[in-house]
Amino acid sequence: MKAQVFRLPLGVRCSSNNGKVCVSGNKGKVFFYSVSNLHRKGDVIIFLPYLNPYQSSIFMQAVQGVVLGYTIELNLKGIGYKVSTKERNLILSLGYSKPVILNIPEEVSVKLSKKSFSLISPNMGVLQNFATMVRSQRFPDSYKGAGILYGGEIILCKEGKKT
Repeated sequence: MKAQVFRLPLGVRCSSNNGKVCVSGNKGKVFFYSVSNLHRKGDVIIFLPYLNPYQSSIFMQAVQGVVLGYTIELNLKGIGYKVSTKERNLILSLGYSKPVILNIPEEVSVKLSKKSFSLISPNMGVLQNFATMVRSQRFPDSYKGAGILYGGEIILCKEGKKT
C-alpha cells in the first residue's frame, strides 16, 4: 500500500498531541481526533497508520477551512421575520410569540444584512450543524414558502385549496 502524503499550503501549521490533531492557518484553528500518528518533514505530512478515507477527507476539509474558510448563507422569507445578534447570541424573530435565541459557537462568526445572514467558519462540521439548528427553528412552509432558506434554495409550493 502506498503511503498518503499531504503537502501543506503556505501559512498552514499542523500538530498532533495524543490523537488530537490541530490544523491552524490565517482563518482559524480546526481540531479533530485521529488514531494515526502525525509525522512531519517540512511542509509534508504523513499519517501512520494510514488514514481511512473518512478521516482523510476531514483532514483535507480542515486544511481548506483554515486557508479559505467556509460560508453558508441563510435567507429569511416571510412577513416580519428578522435576525439580529447580541454578544454571542443569534436572535431570530420568526413569527412566534417570543424571539428564538441561539448561542453562536466560538468558531462561527455571523454577518447580517436585511433579510439574510451568512455563517462563516473554518470548521465545516460545526458550521453545518449550526446552520441546520438555525434552519430547524422555522422550516420553509410548503404552501407559502415562508421560513429559513439556504442561499439559492428554491421551494416548490403546493397549490392552494380550489374553490
